[in-house]
Parts: sequence; structure tokens; C-alpha cells
Amino acid sequence: MAGLSALRIRSKATLFIVSICVIVSGISGWISYYHARASLEAYTFRQLTSIQSAKTSQASEYFALIEAQVRSLARNPTTIAATAELKRGFFELSRRSDERASTQQSAVRSVDLSAYYTDDFLPALNIGAGTSFGIESVFPVAETARYLQYHYISNNDFPVGEKHQLGYVDDQSLYSRVHAQFHQVFKEYQNEFGYYDIFLIDNSTGDIVYSVFKEVDFATNLRSGPFQKSNLADAFDAANQLTAAGDVAFIDFDYYRPSYGAPAAFVATLVYDDEVPIGTLVFQFPVDKLNAIMTDNGMWREDGLGETGETYLVGDDFSMRSISRFLIEDREGYFKALRDVGYPEKTIAQLNYFDSSILLQKVHTRAAMHALEGGRDTAIIDDYRGVSVLSSFGPVAFGDQQWALFADVDEAEAFAAVDALNRILVLSGLALALVMAALSTVVVRRLVEPIVDLAEAAEEVGDGNFEVQLAITSTDEIGELTANFNTMVSSLREQREAIEFKNTENTKLLLNVLPQPIAERLKDGETQIADAFPSASVVFTDLVGFTNWSRGLPPMMVLTMLDDLFGSFDEVATELGVEKIKTIGDAYMAVCGLPVPNPKHAETMALLASRILICLEEFNARNGTQLKMRVGLHCGPVVAGVIGTSKFIYDLWGETINMASRMESTGLPDEIQISEAFYDALDGSYEVTPRGEIEVKGVGTVSTYLLGKRAVRSTVEE
Repeated sequence: MAGLSALRIRSKATLFIVSICVIVSGISGWISYYHARASLEAYTFRQLTSIQSAKTSQASEYFALIEAQVRSLARNPTTIAATAELKRGFFELSRRSDERASTQQSAVRSVDLSAYYTDDFLPALNIGAGTSFGIESVFPVAETARYLQYHYISNNDFPVGEKHQLGYVDDQSLYSRVHAQFHQVFKEYQNEFGYYDIFLIDNSTGDIVYSVFKEVDFATNLRSGPFQKSNLADAFDAANQLTAAGDVAFIDFDYYRPSYGAPAAFVATLVYDDEVPIGTLVFQFPVDKLNAIMTDNGMWREDGLGETGETYLVGDDFSMRSISRFLIEDREGYFKALRDVGYPEKTIAQLNYFDSSILLQKVHTRAAMHALEGGRDTAIIDDYRGVSVLSSFGPVAFGDQQWALFADVDEAEAFAAVDALNRILVLSGLALALVMAALSTVVVRRLVEPIVDLAEAAEEVGDGNFEVQLAITSTDEIGELTANFNTMVSSLREQREAIEFKNTENTKLLLNVLPQPIAERLKDGETQIADAFPSASVVFTDLVGFTNWSRGLPPMMVLTMLDDLFGSFDEVATELGVEKIKTIGDAYMAVCGLPVPNPKHAETMALLASRILICLEEFNARNGTQLKMRVGLHCGPVVAGVIGTSKFIYDLWGETINMASRMESTGLPDEIQISEAFYDALDGSYEVTPRGEIEVKGVGTVSTYLLGKRAVRSTVEE
């Protein structure tokens, strides 16, 4: 408010017009922006909800398809036959395991298999898991498992990741003949439907009698082997608890060591032969297929999700069950966002190693909690990167469990169009303001120019220019105001001249009474001035017998003679920088060293005293008189100050003043009597003659001296 009141009328009027335009434009723009944003938000939420619903249906259908596939394969006669024959071959190997364990070949196989674990498997596992597993935690216990892993894994010439290409091992065993018979069928099924692995497990013993992919879980026992606490073992246990043929158990994702610590989920069902369960069929979940559904094979833009939209799954542990779009498209930006929200470097390294966010990316938000509890909604939330997004979310069933499915798009992208509209509105508002400012400037100038001229003239007067006179260009109120202004300026000019004259006179009077530094202090507002000076020199003079001599003379003649004599003293004092204090009758008092300090005040005052006697000689010569004068000098600490409120006087007091007065009153005519303190202060710069000791009232006996000529070593110029 104070800033507005300081503006000129022209600026106020222009600002008022422009402000009205800006306010109207701003309100109109805000209404447009608000409705556009609300409409765009509603549209985006509808689109996201549609995508979320479609993905929920796709995921549910895919889970149903997997359930149907595992059920169908378990009922297939080939699977039933393979389960029975592989169990028989595995049992035969187990029965002969004690014989093989004692052979030299067994030792060689064990060493070779250990080397595979140590050199190939464990380094990759420990990198993926971010820890250090020892061989004892994964190495098979049973001789049968070691035998089969040797032939199908460590002694398999196919590289890691392609061990399943080996179909037959020439070891003359029943198991190898059965494996060769059925392996191609299961391998083609696994490849056709994209499963990571397919297992056949003896439901009575827990032995994994077959797997397509041939990882280190192959041939191990899920009840006593190294992976008895894995989620594959959970799948086996869950399947064996199923009560009806065709029932299917879903086991959620967990870190699976045989797959180098990568996240894995399983689907399991029992294999029946004549209504008798003979084995367990397990699918290792096809992560790539699930990711393909959630990413639509990377076609986010075609799905209407733009540059930042994505769909993803979240499990009941608040971690992802599908891959993040940003891990695929902008890995470095994704990792930076995670670091910004405080994600551990170990987890980021695992995300990078596995190239997957399943189990590794946490989504612990209220929206996730709501969806996992079965709720569906839309909201603007901060996602797992700490980025504000528009989100549609709801539950999706995974077997007997419940996941959450999200469809998100960054708020910045969702509202990009309305933000662009907002920028256009702002720019158009600014353009309108500029146009109105230009137009209003022209109009207002014509209306307020006379007032502006008056204001500028008044400012000049305020700056001290009292010669301002404005031309009277109209007879209206502005013209009358201009005439009155001119009269006022003339009156102010006359008053200023009178005040300046008075101030000059007052200053002269004040300087005649007080030293200039003291006068300045009084003018600056000091009301009580009293200063202590550690060292100053004081002179007292008195005309001898002046009262008797002047008796009978006309008063004006006496005044003229004293004015002539003391005037010559004043000239010398001013020349030497000595401050005259006062005259009392025919007595004269001056001080050196205050109010401006002078380190050579004693020498200066000695020179003044000598010059005073010379002035007296010249006065006698001019006037034919024979007057004589006593002069006394002393130095020491002095207190000085201004006395009086209506009539000022700058006076001195203290022992130094009294002693200087005694030096004069006890002195000799036409001699300069000085105290011992003054003698010491001269430090040999003048010739002095000891006068001896005299009695000083209130002090006692003191030594005094008579001042003579100046010594050659004096540094004070006459």
C-alpha cells in the first residue's frame, strides 16, 4: 500500500487501467484453465481406467490359460506315461547309487560337478543374489542327483542356458532311454508356450525326476535336498494338498536360487494314473509372457499411454510382479530417480543385473494398499519413482492370491496440453496488458499532464529550487492551482532568504561566544557539553594599575583603548591556534590544547605570551602610554564546557586554572611568570630564569620561573 501511494498519478492511472485488464484476463484465463484441466483429468482417468480394465482382463485370462494348460498337460497320456517311466528310471538309478558312489568314476563325476558349481553357477548366483553362497548350500546330497547333474549339466557340451538341447546320454541306463523318449515333447511344449521350465516330481519321494531346462534343481529332492525351502518346494507341497484331480496351485514370486537368484513363480497340479496320483507337474512361470501383456510388447504409445504411461502388477508384499517401463526405455533415468528417493545401491545393482523389477521394485503406496484390499479407484499420486502420476488401479486374482494392477501416466505429460494452453493464456494476457499500457499511457498523459507538471515542480521546490514558475495554460481548477503554486514558491523563496540571513547572523554570534567545534556540537543538538583534557596550557594577563590610570577618562575612550589592545591579542591568538576564553575588565584569559588537542601547547602558549608583551609595547608607542602587564602561565589537566542555556559561555575550571591565575597575580610587571609544570613542559625550548619559591594560596610554596628568549632548538615557528 505504501508502494502504491508513492507512485505518480500518471503511473497510478495507467496501473489502474492495466490492472483491470489483467485481472479480467486472469480470471477469464483461470476459469478456462481450470475447466480445461478438469476435463482433461477426467478424460485421462477414463482412458487409464479403460486400459487398466483391459489389462486386468488380459492378465486374468492369461492366468486362466496357464491353469488350463497345466491341467491339460497333466491329463495328457504322454505326461502320465512319462511320469511313470521317469520315476522308474530314477528309482533304478537310486537303487544302484551305492554301487556307483564307491567307484572311481563317481569321484571324477563329483569333482567335475563341483567345478561346475564353483566356476560357473556360484559366481553368477552370488552376483544376482548380492550375497555369498557356499557350495554346500546348493550342492546335491544324493548320489543319484550328482550322477544325473554330471551327465546332463556339467558334462553337457551345450553352454549354460542351452543344457536342455541335450536329449540323450549314452550311459546304458533306463533313465536315459526314457529321457530321450519324452524330452523332445516337453521341450517343444515349453518352447511353444514360453514357460521358463517344466518339472515332473515324484509326489511320494519329492525327487525332481525331470526338468526341461536342466538347472541345478534337476534331480534334487524337495524334501531333503538343498532347495527344500524354495517356492518350488512350496508348489510341490501345495499340489500334494489338492483334493481333486484338475485342481491347480499358484505359488507367488520369490527369489529362486537354481535360476541364479532370479524371481520365479510356479503353477502346479497332480498327475493321476487311474485316479491315483503318481507325480506333480510344475510350470515355472513365464515372466516374459506376463511382461509382454503388461507392456503390450513395448507398444505403450499405441495403447494410448504416451511417453510416460505404463501398466504394472504389484503383489501383496508391495513389490512389482511385472517389469517397469522405465527400466526398459530409460534405464539410467530410472536408476537416478530411485537414487533420488533413497533406493539402496544393492537393489539397483540387482535391477540392473536381472534386467527386471519383479520383487525388486517396491510400490508401497496407499493406492497399492487400497487395490490389494479389493478396491478400485483413480487418483493423482506419487509413484514408486517419487513422480506425480495420474493412476487408475484395482485388484487382479493370481490363483488364490490377489495382486494389484496399475495404469499410470506422469502428471506432467497428462496435463501438457492444458499447461500449453495456460502458457498461451499467460502470454496473451501479457500482450493485452502491454497494448493497454501503451493506450492508457497516451490517454492518461493528456489528462494528468498539468498535475504531473505541478508534482515535478513541487519536487524541484522540495530539492531547493525556489525559482520555479509554471505557465498558466487554463482558467479551470488546474489553472487556479498553478497560480497559487507560483505565489507559494515566491513566498517560500523570500522566507528562505530571510531564514538564511538569520542563520548566518546567529552563526556569527555563536562563533563569537564559543569555539567553532563547540558551536557545531551545539548546532547538532548536544545540550550538555563538558570535556576533560589531560593537558592544556592556560595564560592569564592583567594590566598593572589600569584602574587608577583610567579613572577620570571618558568611558568610550577606555573602551576603545581596551578593544584596540585586546584586539591585537586576539589576532595573535587566532594566528597561533590559541582559544581566547574571556576578558574580565583589563584581564585576558586564553587556553591552548583544547577544544582541539595540541601536543606542543606549552611552546605555543609561551610564544603567545611573548607576543602579547610585544603588542603592549606597540600599543604604548601608538598611544603614548606607559602601561605594564603581568603574565602568568601554567599547564595541566583542564575541564571545559558550556555554561548557560539562554546566554552561552565556554569556560574552564580546575586546579590548572587556579594555578595559572596565581602565576599572573604573583608575577612581576612586564614579565612572564611560569610554573614548574609549565617549565617542564617547555623542555628547554625557551630560556628561563628561576625566580625562586613563592607562597601560593591553597597550594603552598611553589617554584616559579621567568620566561626569557626562545632557545635555538625550538621547533615552533613565530
